[in-house]
Amino acid sequence: MSVMLAVGLVPLTAGAAQGESGSGEVVIPSTTVLRPQTNLLSAGPSGFLRYEYARGHLWTTYAGADTVVDASATEVRTVPDFGAGSDVVAHYDDTGRTVRLRDMSTGRSRTVVLPAAHTYVSTLGWTVVTTTGSSGGADVTWQLLDTRDDNSFTQRAVEGVPDGVTVTFEADSPLGDAHGQVVQYRTAAGGRTGWLDVDQGRLIPLSYRVDTNPGRIVLTPTHLLWWQDGVVAIHSRLDLTATPRLVPLTGEAQLLGMVGGTLVVSRYDSSLGRFSYLMPVWRIDAVAFDGATVKTLLARSAHRGLPTPNGGLLVPGGPGPGWDGWGVSLVEAAADGQVTARRIADAYPQRMPVVVDDLTLTQGRLNTQEYDPSIEKRHVYTRDIGVTGSPTVGARVARGAAHEGCAAPVCTRLHDTGDGRTVVSGVHGSLQPHLLEPTQSLPGSRIDSSRTYQSVAAVSGRFAALTGPSTGTGAETRVIDLGTRRAVFTATAGVEAMWGTTLWVRDGNDAVTPIDITTGQRGAQVWFGRGCLLEDFQAVGRWLLWTCVGSVEGQGVYDTVKKTNLTLVSGSGWSRAKLGDGFVVSEANGQLKVTDVRSGSPVSHTAGDFGSVRPWDVDPYTGLIAHVGADGDIHLVPSGIPVSPLVQIDATVATSVDVKGGTGQWSPKWWLSKPAASWTLVIRNKATGSTVRTLSGGLARGLVATAWNGKDGSGRLMPNGAYTWTLTAQPADGQGAALTRSGTLLLARQCLSQSRWRSSSVTCSSYRSGLR
Repeated sequence: MSVMLAVGLVPLTAGAAQGESGSGEVVIPSTTVLRPQTNLLSAGPSGFLRYEYARGHLWTTYAGADTVVDASATEVRTVPDFGAGSDVVAHYDDTGRTVRLRDMSTGRSRTVVLPAAHTYVSTLGWTVVTTTGSSGGADVTWQLLDTRDDNSFTQRAVEGVPDGVTVTFEADSPLGDAHGQVVQYRTAAGGRTGWLDVDQGRLIPLSYRVDTNPGRIVLTPTHLLWWQDGVVAIHSRLDLTATPRLVPLTGEAQLLGMVGGTLVVSRYDSSLGRFSYLMPVWRIDAVAFDGATVKTLLARSAHRGLPTPNGGLLVPGGPGPGWDGWGVSLVEAAADGQVTARRIADAYPQRMPVVVDDLTLTQGRLNTQEYDPSIEKRHVYTRDIGVTGSPTVGARVARGAAHEGCAAPVCTRLHDTGDGRTVVSGVHGSLQPHLLEPTQSLPGSRIDSSRTYQSVAAVSGRFAALTGPSTGTGAETRVIDLGTRRAVFTATAGVEAMWGTTLWVRDGNDAVTPIDITTGQRGAQVWFGRGCLLEDFQAVGRWLLWTCVGSVEGQGVYDTVKKTNLTLVSGSGWSRAKLGDGFVVSEANGQLKVTDVRSGSPVSHTAGDFGSVRPWDVDPYTGLIAHVGADGDIHLVPSGIPVSPLVQIDATVATSVDVKGGTGQWSPKWWLSKPAASWTLVIRNKATGSTVRTLSGGLARGLVATAWNGKDGSGRLMPNGAYTWTLTAQPADGQGAALTRSGTLLLARQCLSQSRWRSSSVTCSSYRSGLR
């Protein structure tokens, strides 16, 4: 038997009731973190230039005193404009083609107007470096403008520049000082590296090609060092063309500098965050010339350092994995030849909001994926939301780092089962489905290691429907019992939804059919009409939400009890929607709209402002809506629609048990349609009616699970025989009657081949009969 749904049967009209969002909204403020933005730009004998968030460019003495140089300056990653290796700070104004020079130790200043056809390169002390060349870029040469206090200058053309230089590449780190700088250029013979000697006004071509990226090459007052293929080459600046000393440096390291006879390097520490050259996820180590690590100087840092003219090294960082004590430290040589690090200036980290990229709300448990910009990683968190009275918010519990093994912004998908557990999967099969227990941390445990899955089709209670890769005949979906990790049902048609033990599978493009997972029995097909291409389908209790595209488009709700259909949108004007218990939440005109469908006529009201890029979810078990507002906060808004009475949607209750002398136990479980405030399980002797044990518990979010070892309250083992049990669960929301379930249990203290009991005996055969 099939039931046809005619799209457009009962459309939502302009006359539907519209109202304001209900009261009782609770706001979870967004979390903030600190992210250091310190960027070291240049260093001289008396101090150094740095960038700090919201403070701009600061000149800081080695005693820690700050002078604002440019409060409006923004963060930069390249530094040739600011001077190198002296107390002179430079600022190049491209519009006026002027270079302003200021000696931060004396206050003297000069302003130089660049000659026509000169291109600014850098400032070394009081000398401005430019390039000149033909309009086509051929025969480029360097020019040195030696400035005077009256803002005039003398010009020197750098000697020794080979013919045919076409392009120059300047380093993006301060590889220079008042005496010269490293430059790169190209000739017909290819790319080259050279030393631009300001004192001699000469270019010294080097016989080696050096990568000038930070971490690959550094300059100290006495040496030039570069690192490649696990080896550091150390050149004396007295003769940069001589054979260098080679020192091993292996692993994921970046070369920061050399202090005395010790290398200073940064090593990536995965415990600090995702790998990034721009993030503070590096540990600073002192390394001897034999390659052995001497000691850790800073537990956390960005990977760049800045040499000082007196042989020290400035490094931003802190002594621990957090931001306490973060600042600028000076690495310097001690009297005994060792190196030490001491903080000489405080940093000013930026306070940034943690962004909620995704959320799920099920049985009053809020799971979020939150992006932490300080470490550029996403973590999963859980908060328990109160389900009695007005919503209350529990502690934010960390569940671990989210999977990041795909190209999508959010790689991890969370699928709540409704009993406190979560199935975790990756986008397009990038992470195989794992089960996360209620208090477990990621990654959880693999659900089925025998197969590869592309997606999670649906989850509910003890079941997860996992879909494998598509083949020539389609994709197979296996329903796995999460307790036993065994497949209990296999579907070749697409699985659309699951609620309790009912699996909804697609029949063609325009219909679905319910299947009882435990028996395999198929129910009546629900048909959505000719021309419907099913785009989305959801199931909550008696309600089905459908969305059709194709030649006939629309969106509506089908009531499986009354066998009636309500079309909410006719045509292509539908939007993303989620199904609750008797209501639908959809996006409409920048807001979330709640539509009550219980009466057969739609009645709507708004539930809060909404942005299309912000996540939201509906808890079908409690009627609560969670959405991220424009302010970045999480808003919890009651739908205003009371959920249905408390019912059982699944259960695993054995009718016989061998308690093995009290070491075994009977472990019944009941899955519920909404949270229960409390529950009581009364076990009675069937023959006498006397109560032998009462088990009880408090709040149950979708699952009542308990165990009985066959003993009474005083610890006495009960005799073999038949017992009855009665479960009573009170709804947490106070709506509807209590749930009551009852049954019979055959108890054996020990399954025996021959009965040794004179009364109420249970043999193995009778025990197995009870199991059947």
